[in-house]
Amino acid sequence: MPILHVARAPDASRRAGTGLAAVCLATLALAAGPALMYATPASAKTTKSSANASAKPAPKAAPKPPAFEFAVLGNTPFNNAEVPVTRNVLASIGDSQAAFVLHAGNLKSALEPCRDDLITQRLSLLASSPKPMIYVPGANDWADCARASDGSYNPVERLDFLRDHAFDDDALLGPGPVGYSQFDLTRQSDMARFRQYHENVRWFYRGVVFVGLNLPGNNNNYRSAGGRNGEFEDRVIATRVWLQHALVYAQQKNAIGMVIVAQADPEFEPARSGGLGGIFSDRNGRRGVDGYKDFRTQLQRLAARFKAPILLIDGGKTMRHAQPLRDTHGAPVKSFTQLSTYGSPTANRWIRVKVDPKTTQLFHFESALLAPNGMAAPATNGSRPGSHAPAPDGATTADPARVPLGASVSAPGGASASTSSAPPYSTPYPARYPASAPTSSVTALSSDPNQGVTPVGSVRPPGASSRGATRGN
Repeated sequence: MPILHVARAPDASRRAGTGLAAVCLATLALAAGPALMYATPASAKTTKSSANASAKPAPKAAPKPPAFEFAVLGNTPFNNAEVPVTRNVLASIGDSQAAFVLHAGNLKSALEPCRDDLITQRLSLLASSPKPMIYVPGANDWADCARASDGSYNPVERLDFLRDHAFDDDALLGPGPVGYSQFDLTRQSDMARFRQYHENVRWFYRGVVFVGLNLPGNNNNYRSAGGRNGEFEDRVIATRVWLQHALVYAQQKNAIGMVIVAQADPEFEPARSGGLGGIFSDRNGRRGVDGYKDFRTQLQRLAARFKAPILLIDGGKTMRHAQPLRDTHGAPVKSFTQLSTYGSPTANRWIRVKVDPKTTQLFHFESALLAPNGMAAPATNGSRPGSHAPAPDGATTADPARVPLGASVSAPGGASASTSSAPPYSTPYPARYPASAPTSSVTALSSDPNQGVTPVGSVRPPGASSRGATRGN
């Protein structure tokens, strides 16, 4: 009996424990049921709220800046016979919707002397523009003045003269009087390290960063003689730093595009092979150092980091635009366009550049022809984004004046162009724009290059103080 009692006790306890566990589990289930029942709607409500939150519309994008246009010319006037033509071109631009004028350098020809009085009078002519005038220096204006035909001047001394008379006073060739324009110029001379580079400028207008550079068209003033090329080497560094600052500035401003204006064509060439060696190699026939190699490299780096459209404007004789920049693989950079201006002897034309952020093509080009009455003739075919067939990659579009009248041409890289059917100027200009010098003389100085046009700002006469009070350096 005692043994049997001991053997049954564990079984009974085990059965009792199992039954108790089952009762506890059932009790817990019954207790948890109502809690789960009441928790389910709350979870569903939370899920619904999350869905509603995710379904809310995304914040609206920043509004695009309004469209605008600006005028471009260069390589003019090249003699006193072209002075009244240039004066009338500036007057016609004044009657247009252009916000400002870009002059891509060379306000005199290579056959005219680099005398103080001639340069000062040409500067006064540009300063008479009814619209704000931004001018960059060209090779004829300083870098080539060492030639005998230019007077055998010291180029650096001529550049200093320009800096004193053209770039030190914003009221002369800058954005005009206070309150006239909606932008302010920033000069590289504001940087302590580059105090002498008054001619390198930057401004921001309606979403676009504009950059002006001193890049002359004589191999960038590289001298092949022995010794250090001090002026060239120092200016290459200044140009590189100024483009880097422009990139950072454009990124900070969320710029929709960038325009760079310089006198020289940096002589792009098709890639001979992949890699930088083929893209930036010296052009056939060019001897010595390539003065534009560093600039082209900077443009490639700029285009790789700044994805918005970039427009490079240089001085020319006829309107041309192309996509000459290539990346490290030899492919054309679609966001980069080069535009060459009209110039002597085509002194009666200027380029209207329209900037429209609401179109797929940011930059649109139009050729504006000065009509016989001194006003700019409207283009026969308005620039309609997307209505023109694109030019082949890397192709160059030639002067629209040589295209049949009424035809339209397309600029590569998101830029369009149109032509004008107005006849060339063949009749005398109106009395309100009288000539300032005999047309038979190409070397005589004009007596009053501002005759017939009211200057925007005060014109500094020859011999006046060379430093403005606002610069302090």
